Amino acid sequence: MNEREAYLQKMDAERQRIDARIAEVEAQSDIRQAQDEVQELRGVKQRREAFRRKLEELRQRGTEDFERGKQELLRACDDTRKSLDDAEEQADQRRAAYERKREAELRQLGAQFDGYEADISRSRAEDSLLTKEELRFLRSSFSSTGEALRRLMKARGGEWARLRGEYEASWRELVENSRKIRADSPEASQTPPSPS
Repeated sequence: MNEREAYLQKMDAERQRIDARIAEVEAQSDIRQAQDEVQELRGVKQRREAFRRKLEELRQRGTEDFERGKQELLRACDDTRKSLDDAEEQADQRRAAYERKREAELRQLGAQFDGYEADISRSRAEDSLLTKEELRFLRSSFSSTGEALRRLMKARGGEWARLRGEYEASWRELVENSRKIRADSPEASQTPPSPS
C-alpha cells in the first residue's frame, strides 16, 4: 500500500468516525427537538458532505497534485470535526438544562403528591365515615397515582412525555374521585387539595 492509499484509507476511517458521532448526537436529540439543534446538525451534515466530496475528489484525482488535495481534505475534515465538537457541546448543554428542568418538575410533582398524602393522613377521622368500598376505591386510586409517579421518576427520553401524561391523568382521576366520594359523605365541607 502506497502513501496515497494509506492516507485515503485513514481519512475514510475518519469519515466513518464522524458519521458515528453525528448519529449519536441525532439519537440523543429525541429528548428535545429544539430548532437550533436541528440547524446545528444541518450545518455539521453540510460540512460532512463537503469532506466526503473532497475525499472522493482526492480518490478520483489519482497521484496528480496529491499534496494540494490532501491539504484541502484535511481542512474539510478539521472544519467538520470542529463543527461536530461545537454541536456536541451545545447538545450536552441542552441535555443538562433539560435534565435540570425535568428534576425540578419531578420535585414539584413529588411535593404535590406528598402534600396530598399528608392531607389524607390528617383526614383519617373523616375516612371512618366512608364505606369500606369507597375507602378501598380511594386507596387503590392513590396507589396507582403513586405508582405512576414512580414510573415517571425513572423515565428517559421520549418515554417522559407519555408517562407524565399518565401521571397527570391518574392525578386528576384521584382528585375527582376523592371529591365525588367526599361530596357524598356527611362531612362534605372537607375537600382534598387541588393540584397545583
